[in-house]
Amino acid sequence: MTTGAVGNYCEPALTYRYNERYRPLPALPTDTSLTNHLSAHDLLLANAAGIIPLLQALARLPQRASLQNQLDRVIIQQQIQQRLLQVSTEIASLAAELDCEGERADQLGTFLDQQDQKRIRNLTLLSVVIGAATTVATSLIQADGVDKTVGIGGGLVSAGLGGAAAFSSNKAVPFLHERNLLADIWAPTDQSATYSPFIWYVLNEKGFSNTKQTSIRANIRQRWQRYVVPNTTAEQQQLFFGKGGRYQADDLHTRANMLNQLQASVRSINQDLQSLLNYVAH
Repeated sequence: MTTGAVGNYCEPALTYRYNERYRPLPALPTDTSLTNHLSAHDLLLANAAGIIPLLQALARLPQRASLQNQLDRVIIQQQIQQRLLQVSTEIASLAAELDCEGERADQLGTFLDQQDQKRIRNLTLLSVVIGAATTVATSLIQADGVDKTVGIGGGLVSAGLGGAAAFSSNKAVPFLHERNLLADIWAPTDQSATYSPFIWYVLNEKGFSNTKQTSIRANIRQRWQRYVVPNTTAEQQQLFFGKGGRYQADDLHTRANMLNQLQASVRSINQDLQSLLNYVAH
């Protein structure tokens, strides 16, 4: 249990270093050579990937089909495709980490569930055995006062064990996550040390959400707040969105649920890449 609860085997072994060359621009360009050929959505994605300067260089190439122009076009297209391959890898890497973190929490939560079920089975069996033994004993004891005492005592013990089996043990174990993938989603900052600039831009730019009114990050947080962790106390928020602490089984399943929801949103970014890739290829 120590390995899964305290040591984090899901955390990347190496610290990612992102090329500042591909950091998104603070504002989209009004370059008509791009806006006339790219949709607003594709332009946002191109900015997220940091390839706006490369797309502008591609658009500025003369249209005459000289050998040098063709060579320059191929070189720029390869640079763009290489960068889009990199962001696709960033998506896959983060999704894999989220999946691993979700499985790590669920695995420990299931372990605690199984321990609790084992305790319930043992208490229930013991309650039945004591109840049966009490019935047999009272039928064999002839003394009126003694058989009543044995019957009442055995009944109380059996009822107590049955009552104890009806309640969860609420056992808690230490579960630590120094690198918490939920933290920046719950309490975001302008820049994230956990997410790549590309993914962080997509999650926080309203233009990538279906409604265009609120960002993907804000929508995820709203769903968590309404359906997953409603009315959370400051202590619970610190548990889920801090560096960890003592988790009960239900808390671990809740954490896994949030990680899985976030993973689905991150994976969906791949759908946005297809249109931009088609534009670059042609």
